[in-house]
Amino acid sequence: MTSASITDPDPEDTTLSEIFIQIAEGYQNGQDTLELMGSNPSITSSWNATEGLLTLTGPATFDEFNNAIENIVFQTTQVVFTQDRQFSINLGDANYLPSTGHYYFYVADPGITWIEARDAAAQQTYFGLQGYLATLTSQEESQLAGEQSAGTGWIGGSDAETEGVWKWVTGPEAGTVFWQGNVNGSAPNEAFSFWNTNEPNNAGDEDYAHITDPSIGILGAWNDLANTGDLNSDGPYHPQGYIVEYGGMPNEPEINLSASTTLIMPRVLDNDIIVCAANTFTLMAEASTIDVLWFESPTSTTPIHTGLSYDVNITTTTTYWLLPVVNACLTNVERYPLTVTISETPSVNNMTISQCEDAIMDGISNFNLNEYRDVIVNGSLDNLEVHFFETMALSIPINTDDYTNLYNNQTVYAQVTNTLTGCVAIAELLLSVNTNAVNSAAISVCDNLDETGLVSFDLSLAESQILNTESADITILGYYATHNDALLQANQLTTNYTNTQAYNQTIFARLEQNGSCYSIAEVNLSVERLPSLLEDETVFYCTNTFPDTISLTAGVVGDIPNNYYYNWSTGETTINIAINEPGNYTVEVTKPFGCSNTRTITVLPSNTATFETIDVTDLSENNIVSVSVSGDGDYMYALDSENGPYQDSNSFENVASGIHTVYVKDLKANCGIVSTDISVLGFPKFFTPNGDTVNDTWQIKGFTSEFEIMARIDIFNRYGKRVGTLNRNQPKWEGTYNGKLLPTDDYWFVAEFADGRIIKGHLTLKR
Repeated sequence: MTSASITDPDPEDTTLSEIFIQIAEGYQNGQDTLELMGSNPSITSSWNATEGLLTLTGPATFDEFNNAIENIVFQTTQVVFTQDRQFSINLGDANYLPSTGHYYFYVADPGITWIEARDAAAQQTYFGLQGYLATLTSQEESQLAGEQSAGTGWIGGSDAETEGVWKWVTGPEAGTVFWQGNVNGSAPNEAFSFWNTNEPNNAGDEDYAHITDPSIGILGAWNDLANTGDLNSDGPYHPQGYIVEYGGMPNEPEINLSASTTLIMPRVLDNDIIVCAANTFTLMAEASTIDVLWFESPTSTTPIHTGLSYDVNITTTTTYWLLPVVNACLTNVERYPLTVTISETPSVNNMTISQCEDAIMDGISNFNLNEYRDVIVNGSLDNLEVHFFETMALSIPINTDDYTNLYNNQTVYAQVTNTLTGCVAIAELLLSVNTNAVNSAAISVCDNLDETGLVSFDLSLAESQILNTESADITILGYYATHNDALLQANQLTTNYTNTQAYNQTIFARLEQNGSCYSIAEVNLSVERLPSLLEDETVFYCTNTFPDTISLTAGVVGDIPNNYYYNWSTGETTINIAINEPGNYTVEVTKPFGCSNTRTITVLPSNTATFETIDVTDLSENNIVSVSVSGDGDYMYALDSENGPYQDSNSFENVASGIHTVYVKDLKANCGIVSTDISVLGFPKFFTPNGDTVNDTWQIKGFTSEFEIMARIDIFNRYGKRVGTLNRNQPKWEGTYNGKLLPTDDYWFVAEFADGRIIKGHLTLKR
């Protein structure tokens, strides 16, 4: 210490019993010491290595203590320094931290709960300052209160209000969140926290912060405990006390119990420097001292320079060795390397970027500067970032994908930065708009058979049309859907391109010369419509009319048929053809020097029906006739009238007995009607032989000489006497027996038919 002065407003008070000098910040336990040297007859000293605290004990006068303070020597065995040392001189026994101006006091109280410790701390005062359970918001506070305190104990953090949300709940920081979550949580807003390994873990509803026992994990670090801690008094998690902090509360008195001083420890705060390209540079050393010696090696004895700055010309990567100078400190020999790395500046090209004129001839166009990154930079783009700006000052950035120049031949700037070294190069880019006129192209393709107006175009067919009169160094870079896409080289089309606008669409070809846009050419795509034809159809040919023919037509719609060429699958080339055979007939219809369309006519066979069988169910209450035919047609059926009505079913029910004609008509091609006669047998229930010519005889209906159906019918009276016989020669009965009239009565008959059927029934004779 260089000097100290202790005063008291009371002139009668000139003595003290003790003073405390502490290494409050930066203390290195085991390496740093404070020692009282010289003659101090009234004062003794004691060193507490755990707290970094030297106690001077009297009683002695103020002057004797002042002299003793000046005789205290700080010594350290540390040779590589990371922190300066701050010393506090305290008239009270609390620890004083200069960076906060607060006082800290450890209270031993084994077994005390967190809530009891909180309340006890709030009841304590220190020279008028209000006490509270300590809130440790910096590394310096944590070191002083945790590592240098007399024992482990409670501090003022808790997540009892909301699990996982750790807050300071005491002192001026009350309500401040310093941690969220458990062991894998995080500190919001870069708040300070010093949790021990695998803490906080909430093992058993642990809601209160505690400085961990020195035997566990990181010295001075925190863990979370339940309010009571471990009840085992021999365990490392049994509370041993708490830490009280004084200072920072509102309306506190100003006290002057402490002073502090800082000892600058010799060190260089930075080392490596990266510079871009060989040049003369001013190297700045940031050190904790006001003077630095520069050496060529860690062992050279003669410095090459002295001072915090050094102007030097560097052509290769070089390491200097810096020694911070502390006056009267003869043991400081630690040198710090400072490496100056020479990095290459990116190699760039100033260039002219030529672009084509847009739709308006004004020297203004759109540029896609991203397309030129690889030619602006010599070599690979790895680890390089390229940004574009309107001004040399790099103050106005450019939209590199689509930049509209301000005027023709405008200069813009590309900043190329090496992301590893930070070295920067600037390239000047001249934006020039070309106004060259070139040929357009037209490609025409026939529509597809679906006739959508959307077909595939071979865009390479436009090349010869566009480049017909151009020099050999002009090439087509690609084709684009819009003029702007061609300008910006965006969304290039494939060579086999299907148009997106039916029948007519204009796309654009980008022409280049020596890597820059030469011009934009229009390419007109047109889809030729096919001849308009009738839909494919199916017709029928009546094979029963062979060799008669029917006519097939090509079916041109909306135009004069003579304006087209025809090619039938039969080899004929006329508009219409005549055929007399079923089959598929295809005609290709072609415009002169134009597109073709095809039409297919399917000719299916049809004909009149051929009778196969006719089944008659007769002599019943419901006589049924079923007709079976064969043939290629679709057939309908009618009974007794060629004009119908016709029915789809080939069966007729409730057919009256008698002679009938069945008609079968072809529907497919109206190939004709065929017919045949049938006999439906039946007998009347009564007859009246009274000479009025109505029902005067009885006979089986449907029986004629044309049908060899009935063989014999015998008629009997109620007594079983045969009174009449009918056959082919005698088909009717007049109601007589041996020339005599029989009376009104019921009679019975037995009919035997040639097909083997035997029918029995009865009839009534009425007079």
